[in-house]
Amino acid sequence: MTEKSSKDINYKRLFIAIDFPENLKERIFVFQKSVRNSIIGNVKWVEKENFHLTLRFIGEVPEKYVDEIKEVLDEVSHYVESFSITLESFGGFPSLSSPRVLWIGIKDELGNLEKIFDLIERRLVKKGIPKEKKPFSPHLTLGRVKENIRILQDFDFKKEEILVEEIVLFESNLTPQGPIYQPIYKVTLKKHM
Repeated sequence: MTEKSSKDINYKRLFIAIDFPENLKERIFVFQKSVRNSIIGNVKWVEKENFHLTLRFIGEVPEKYVDEIKEVLDEVSHYVESFSITLESFGGFPSLSSPRVLWIGIKDELGNLEKIFDLIERRLVKKGIPKEKKPFSPHLTLGRVKENIRILQDFDFKKEEILVEEIVLFESNLTPQGPIYQPIYKVTLKKHM
């Protein structure tokens, strides 16, 4: 039997994330608009429907991995109870004075996000998916900076606490208009007692 060539393999661009409720996406969008109106320079802004918190970007993988990633999420959901995180503050990577990414910060006092990332990471590596190279840094991306920008005023996102009850596997389809994120699998975390 001949080996199939890599062009015969279907690939999917995937990431694991926490999705946000519509009312919070609306609030983030209003904040993003006020930031947008005070910036001089070129920024590719994240669309309102695409606001999320990435737990693990996987990237392009053969379609055969999808079921294995679903298994990983099923396993992790048995170990983690629902928990709260707080969205607060406004910043940039590597710094707000010279940013490549503009973000809203995520506060997780009990370290649950780090715990989930570690659980997912260990299991993905066992399945043959390469280890994440960048350190885990929870944030919500507002926009990606295309050139040097000037921010004309200070901003601070007022605290918003949310309950995390689900983890979602998304497929990202890149289009000329921007990425389209399609949820393809969700797991519900154990109820907090």
